[in-house]
Amino acid sequence: MGKNIAKVTTTFQFCDGGSCQKAKGEMAIREARAYLRNQGLWDDTHTIKTRCNGRCEDAPTWIVQPGNFWYKNVTPEKAVSIVKSHMDQNKPAEEYLLYKEGWSILLTENEKTAALPLFKYKTEITIGELLIARAFASDQHLYPLFQYFFQESTSIGIQTGEQNIKIIDQPHKVDYSDKYDIKITGEQLQLTLAIGGITKDVSSTVTERKVSVAEVIWLKKKAIFTKALRLKNKKGKHLVTFWIKEDDENTWEHILKVYLSMPSNQIRIENENEISIQEFI
Repeated sequence: MGKNIAKVTTTFQFCDGGSCQKAKGEMAIREARAYLRNQGLWDDTHTIKTRCNGRCEDAPTWIVQPGNFWYKNVTPEKAVSIVKSHMDQNKPAEEYLLYKEGWSILLTENEKTAALPLFKYKTEITIGELLIARAFASDQHLYPLFQYFFQESTSIGIQTGEQNIKIIDQPHKVDYSDKYDIKITGEQLQLTLAIGGITKDVSSTVTERKVSVAEVIWLKKKAIFTKALRLKNKKGKHLVTFWIKEDDENTWEHILKVYLSMPSNQIRIENENEISIQEFI
């Protein structure tokens, strides 16, 4: 409280996400803050606990500014050395670095390769032969995608439960100001889904509409709608399917490139030697 930011020369960003907490990152934070207090450096520095910074495999992690210096596996002993190096010598503690600007690689012993979505061949009784990709069900992915669907896309089909597909061809409001729910409202549609992270104490109605499974579908048969995003809850209950028209190349390109990180000329398919993508084009 009351920190005079104008006097701050160095900022320490301590990751306080789940993995860093489990790795006892708080112990290192305590030592760093105690050292800064005792050395009279508190007013010249700013120490901030952040949410997850995306490097859970190297927990606990820190970022020091200016310079964008990333540190890995920070122990209480390393913490004081890092602080001393920046405050006394105005340079990073190189032996503890994960990354600094100019490096082309990360110095990590625990690199995890992100599992990218890929299409798998499948046959479903109701819709026939298809390619299906297990996609991302987090709000970080769904919220921007819903914005695109209802503020950018010209026409999209909506199917809730076992109902018929309903055409939405007008812009709709996409409101994600609630802790859990996103609401899509307009003249043609009123839809509420829970996409935020939920806790065990939430009501059963929120749990029922919580999106836990997202699937991108690509039908083999030719029809008005041949691509879709299908959402289900944790129990596998169908919540809603957003259908994309066969001739809506822009929306499909957006789903592939932005949502699935899959360029349209580099479609990832399981057992691609056995399946021809040309059958679906």
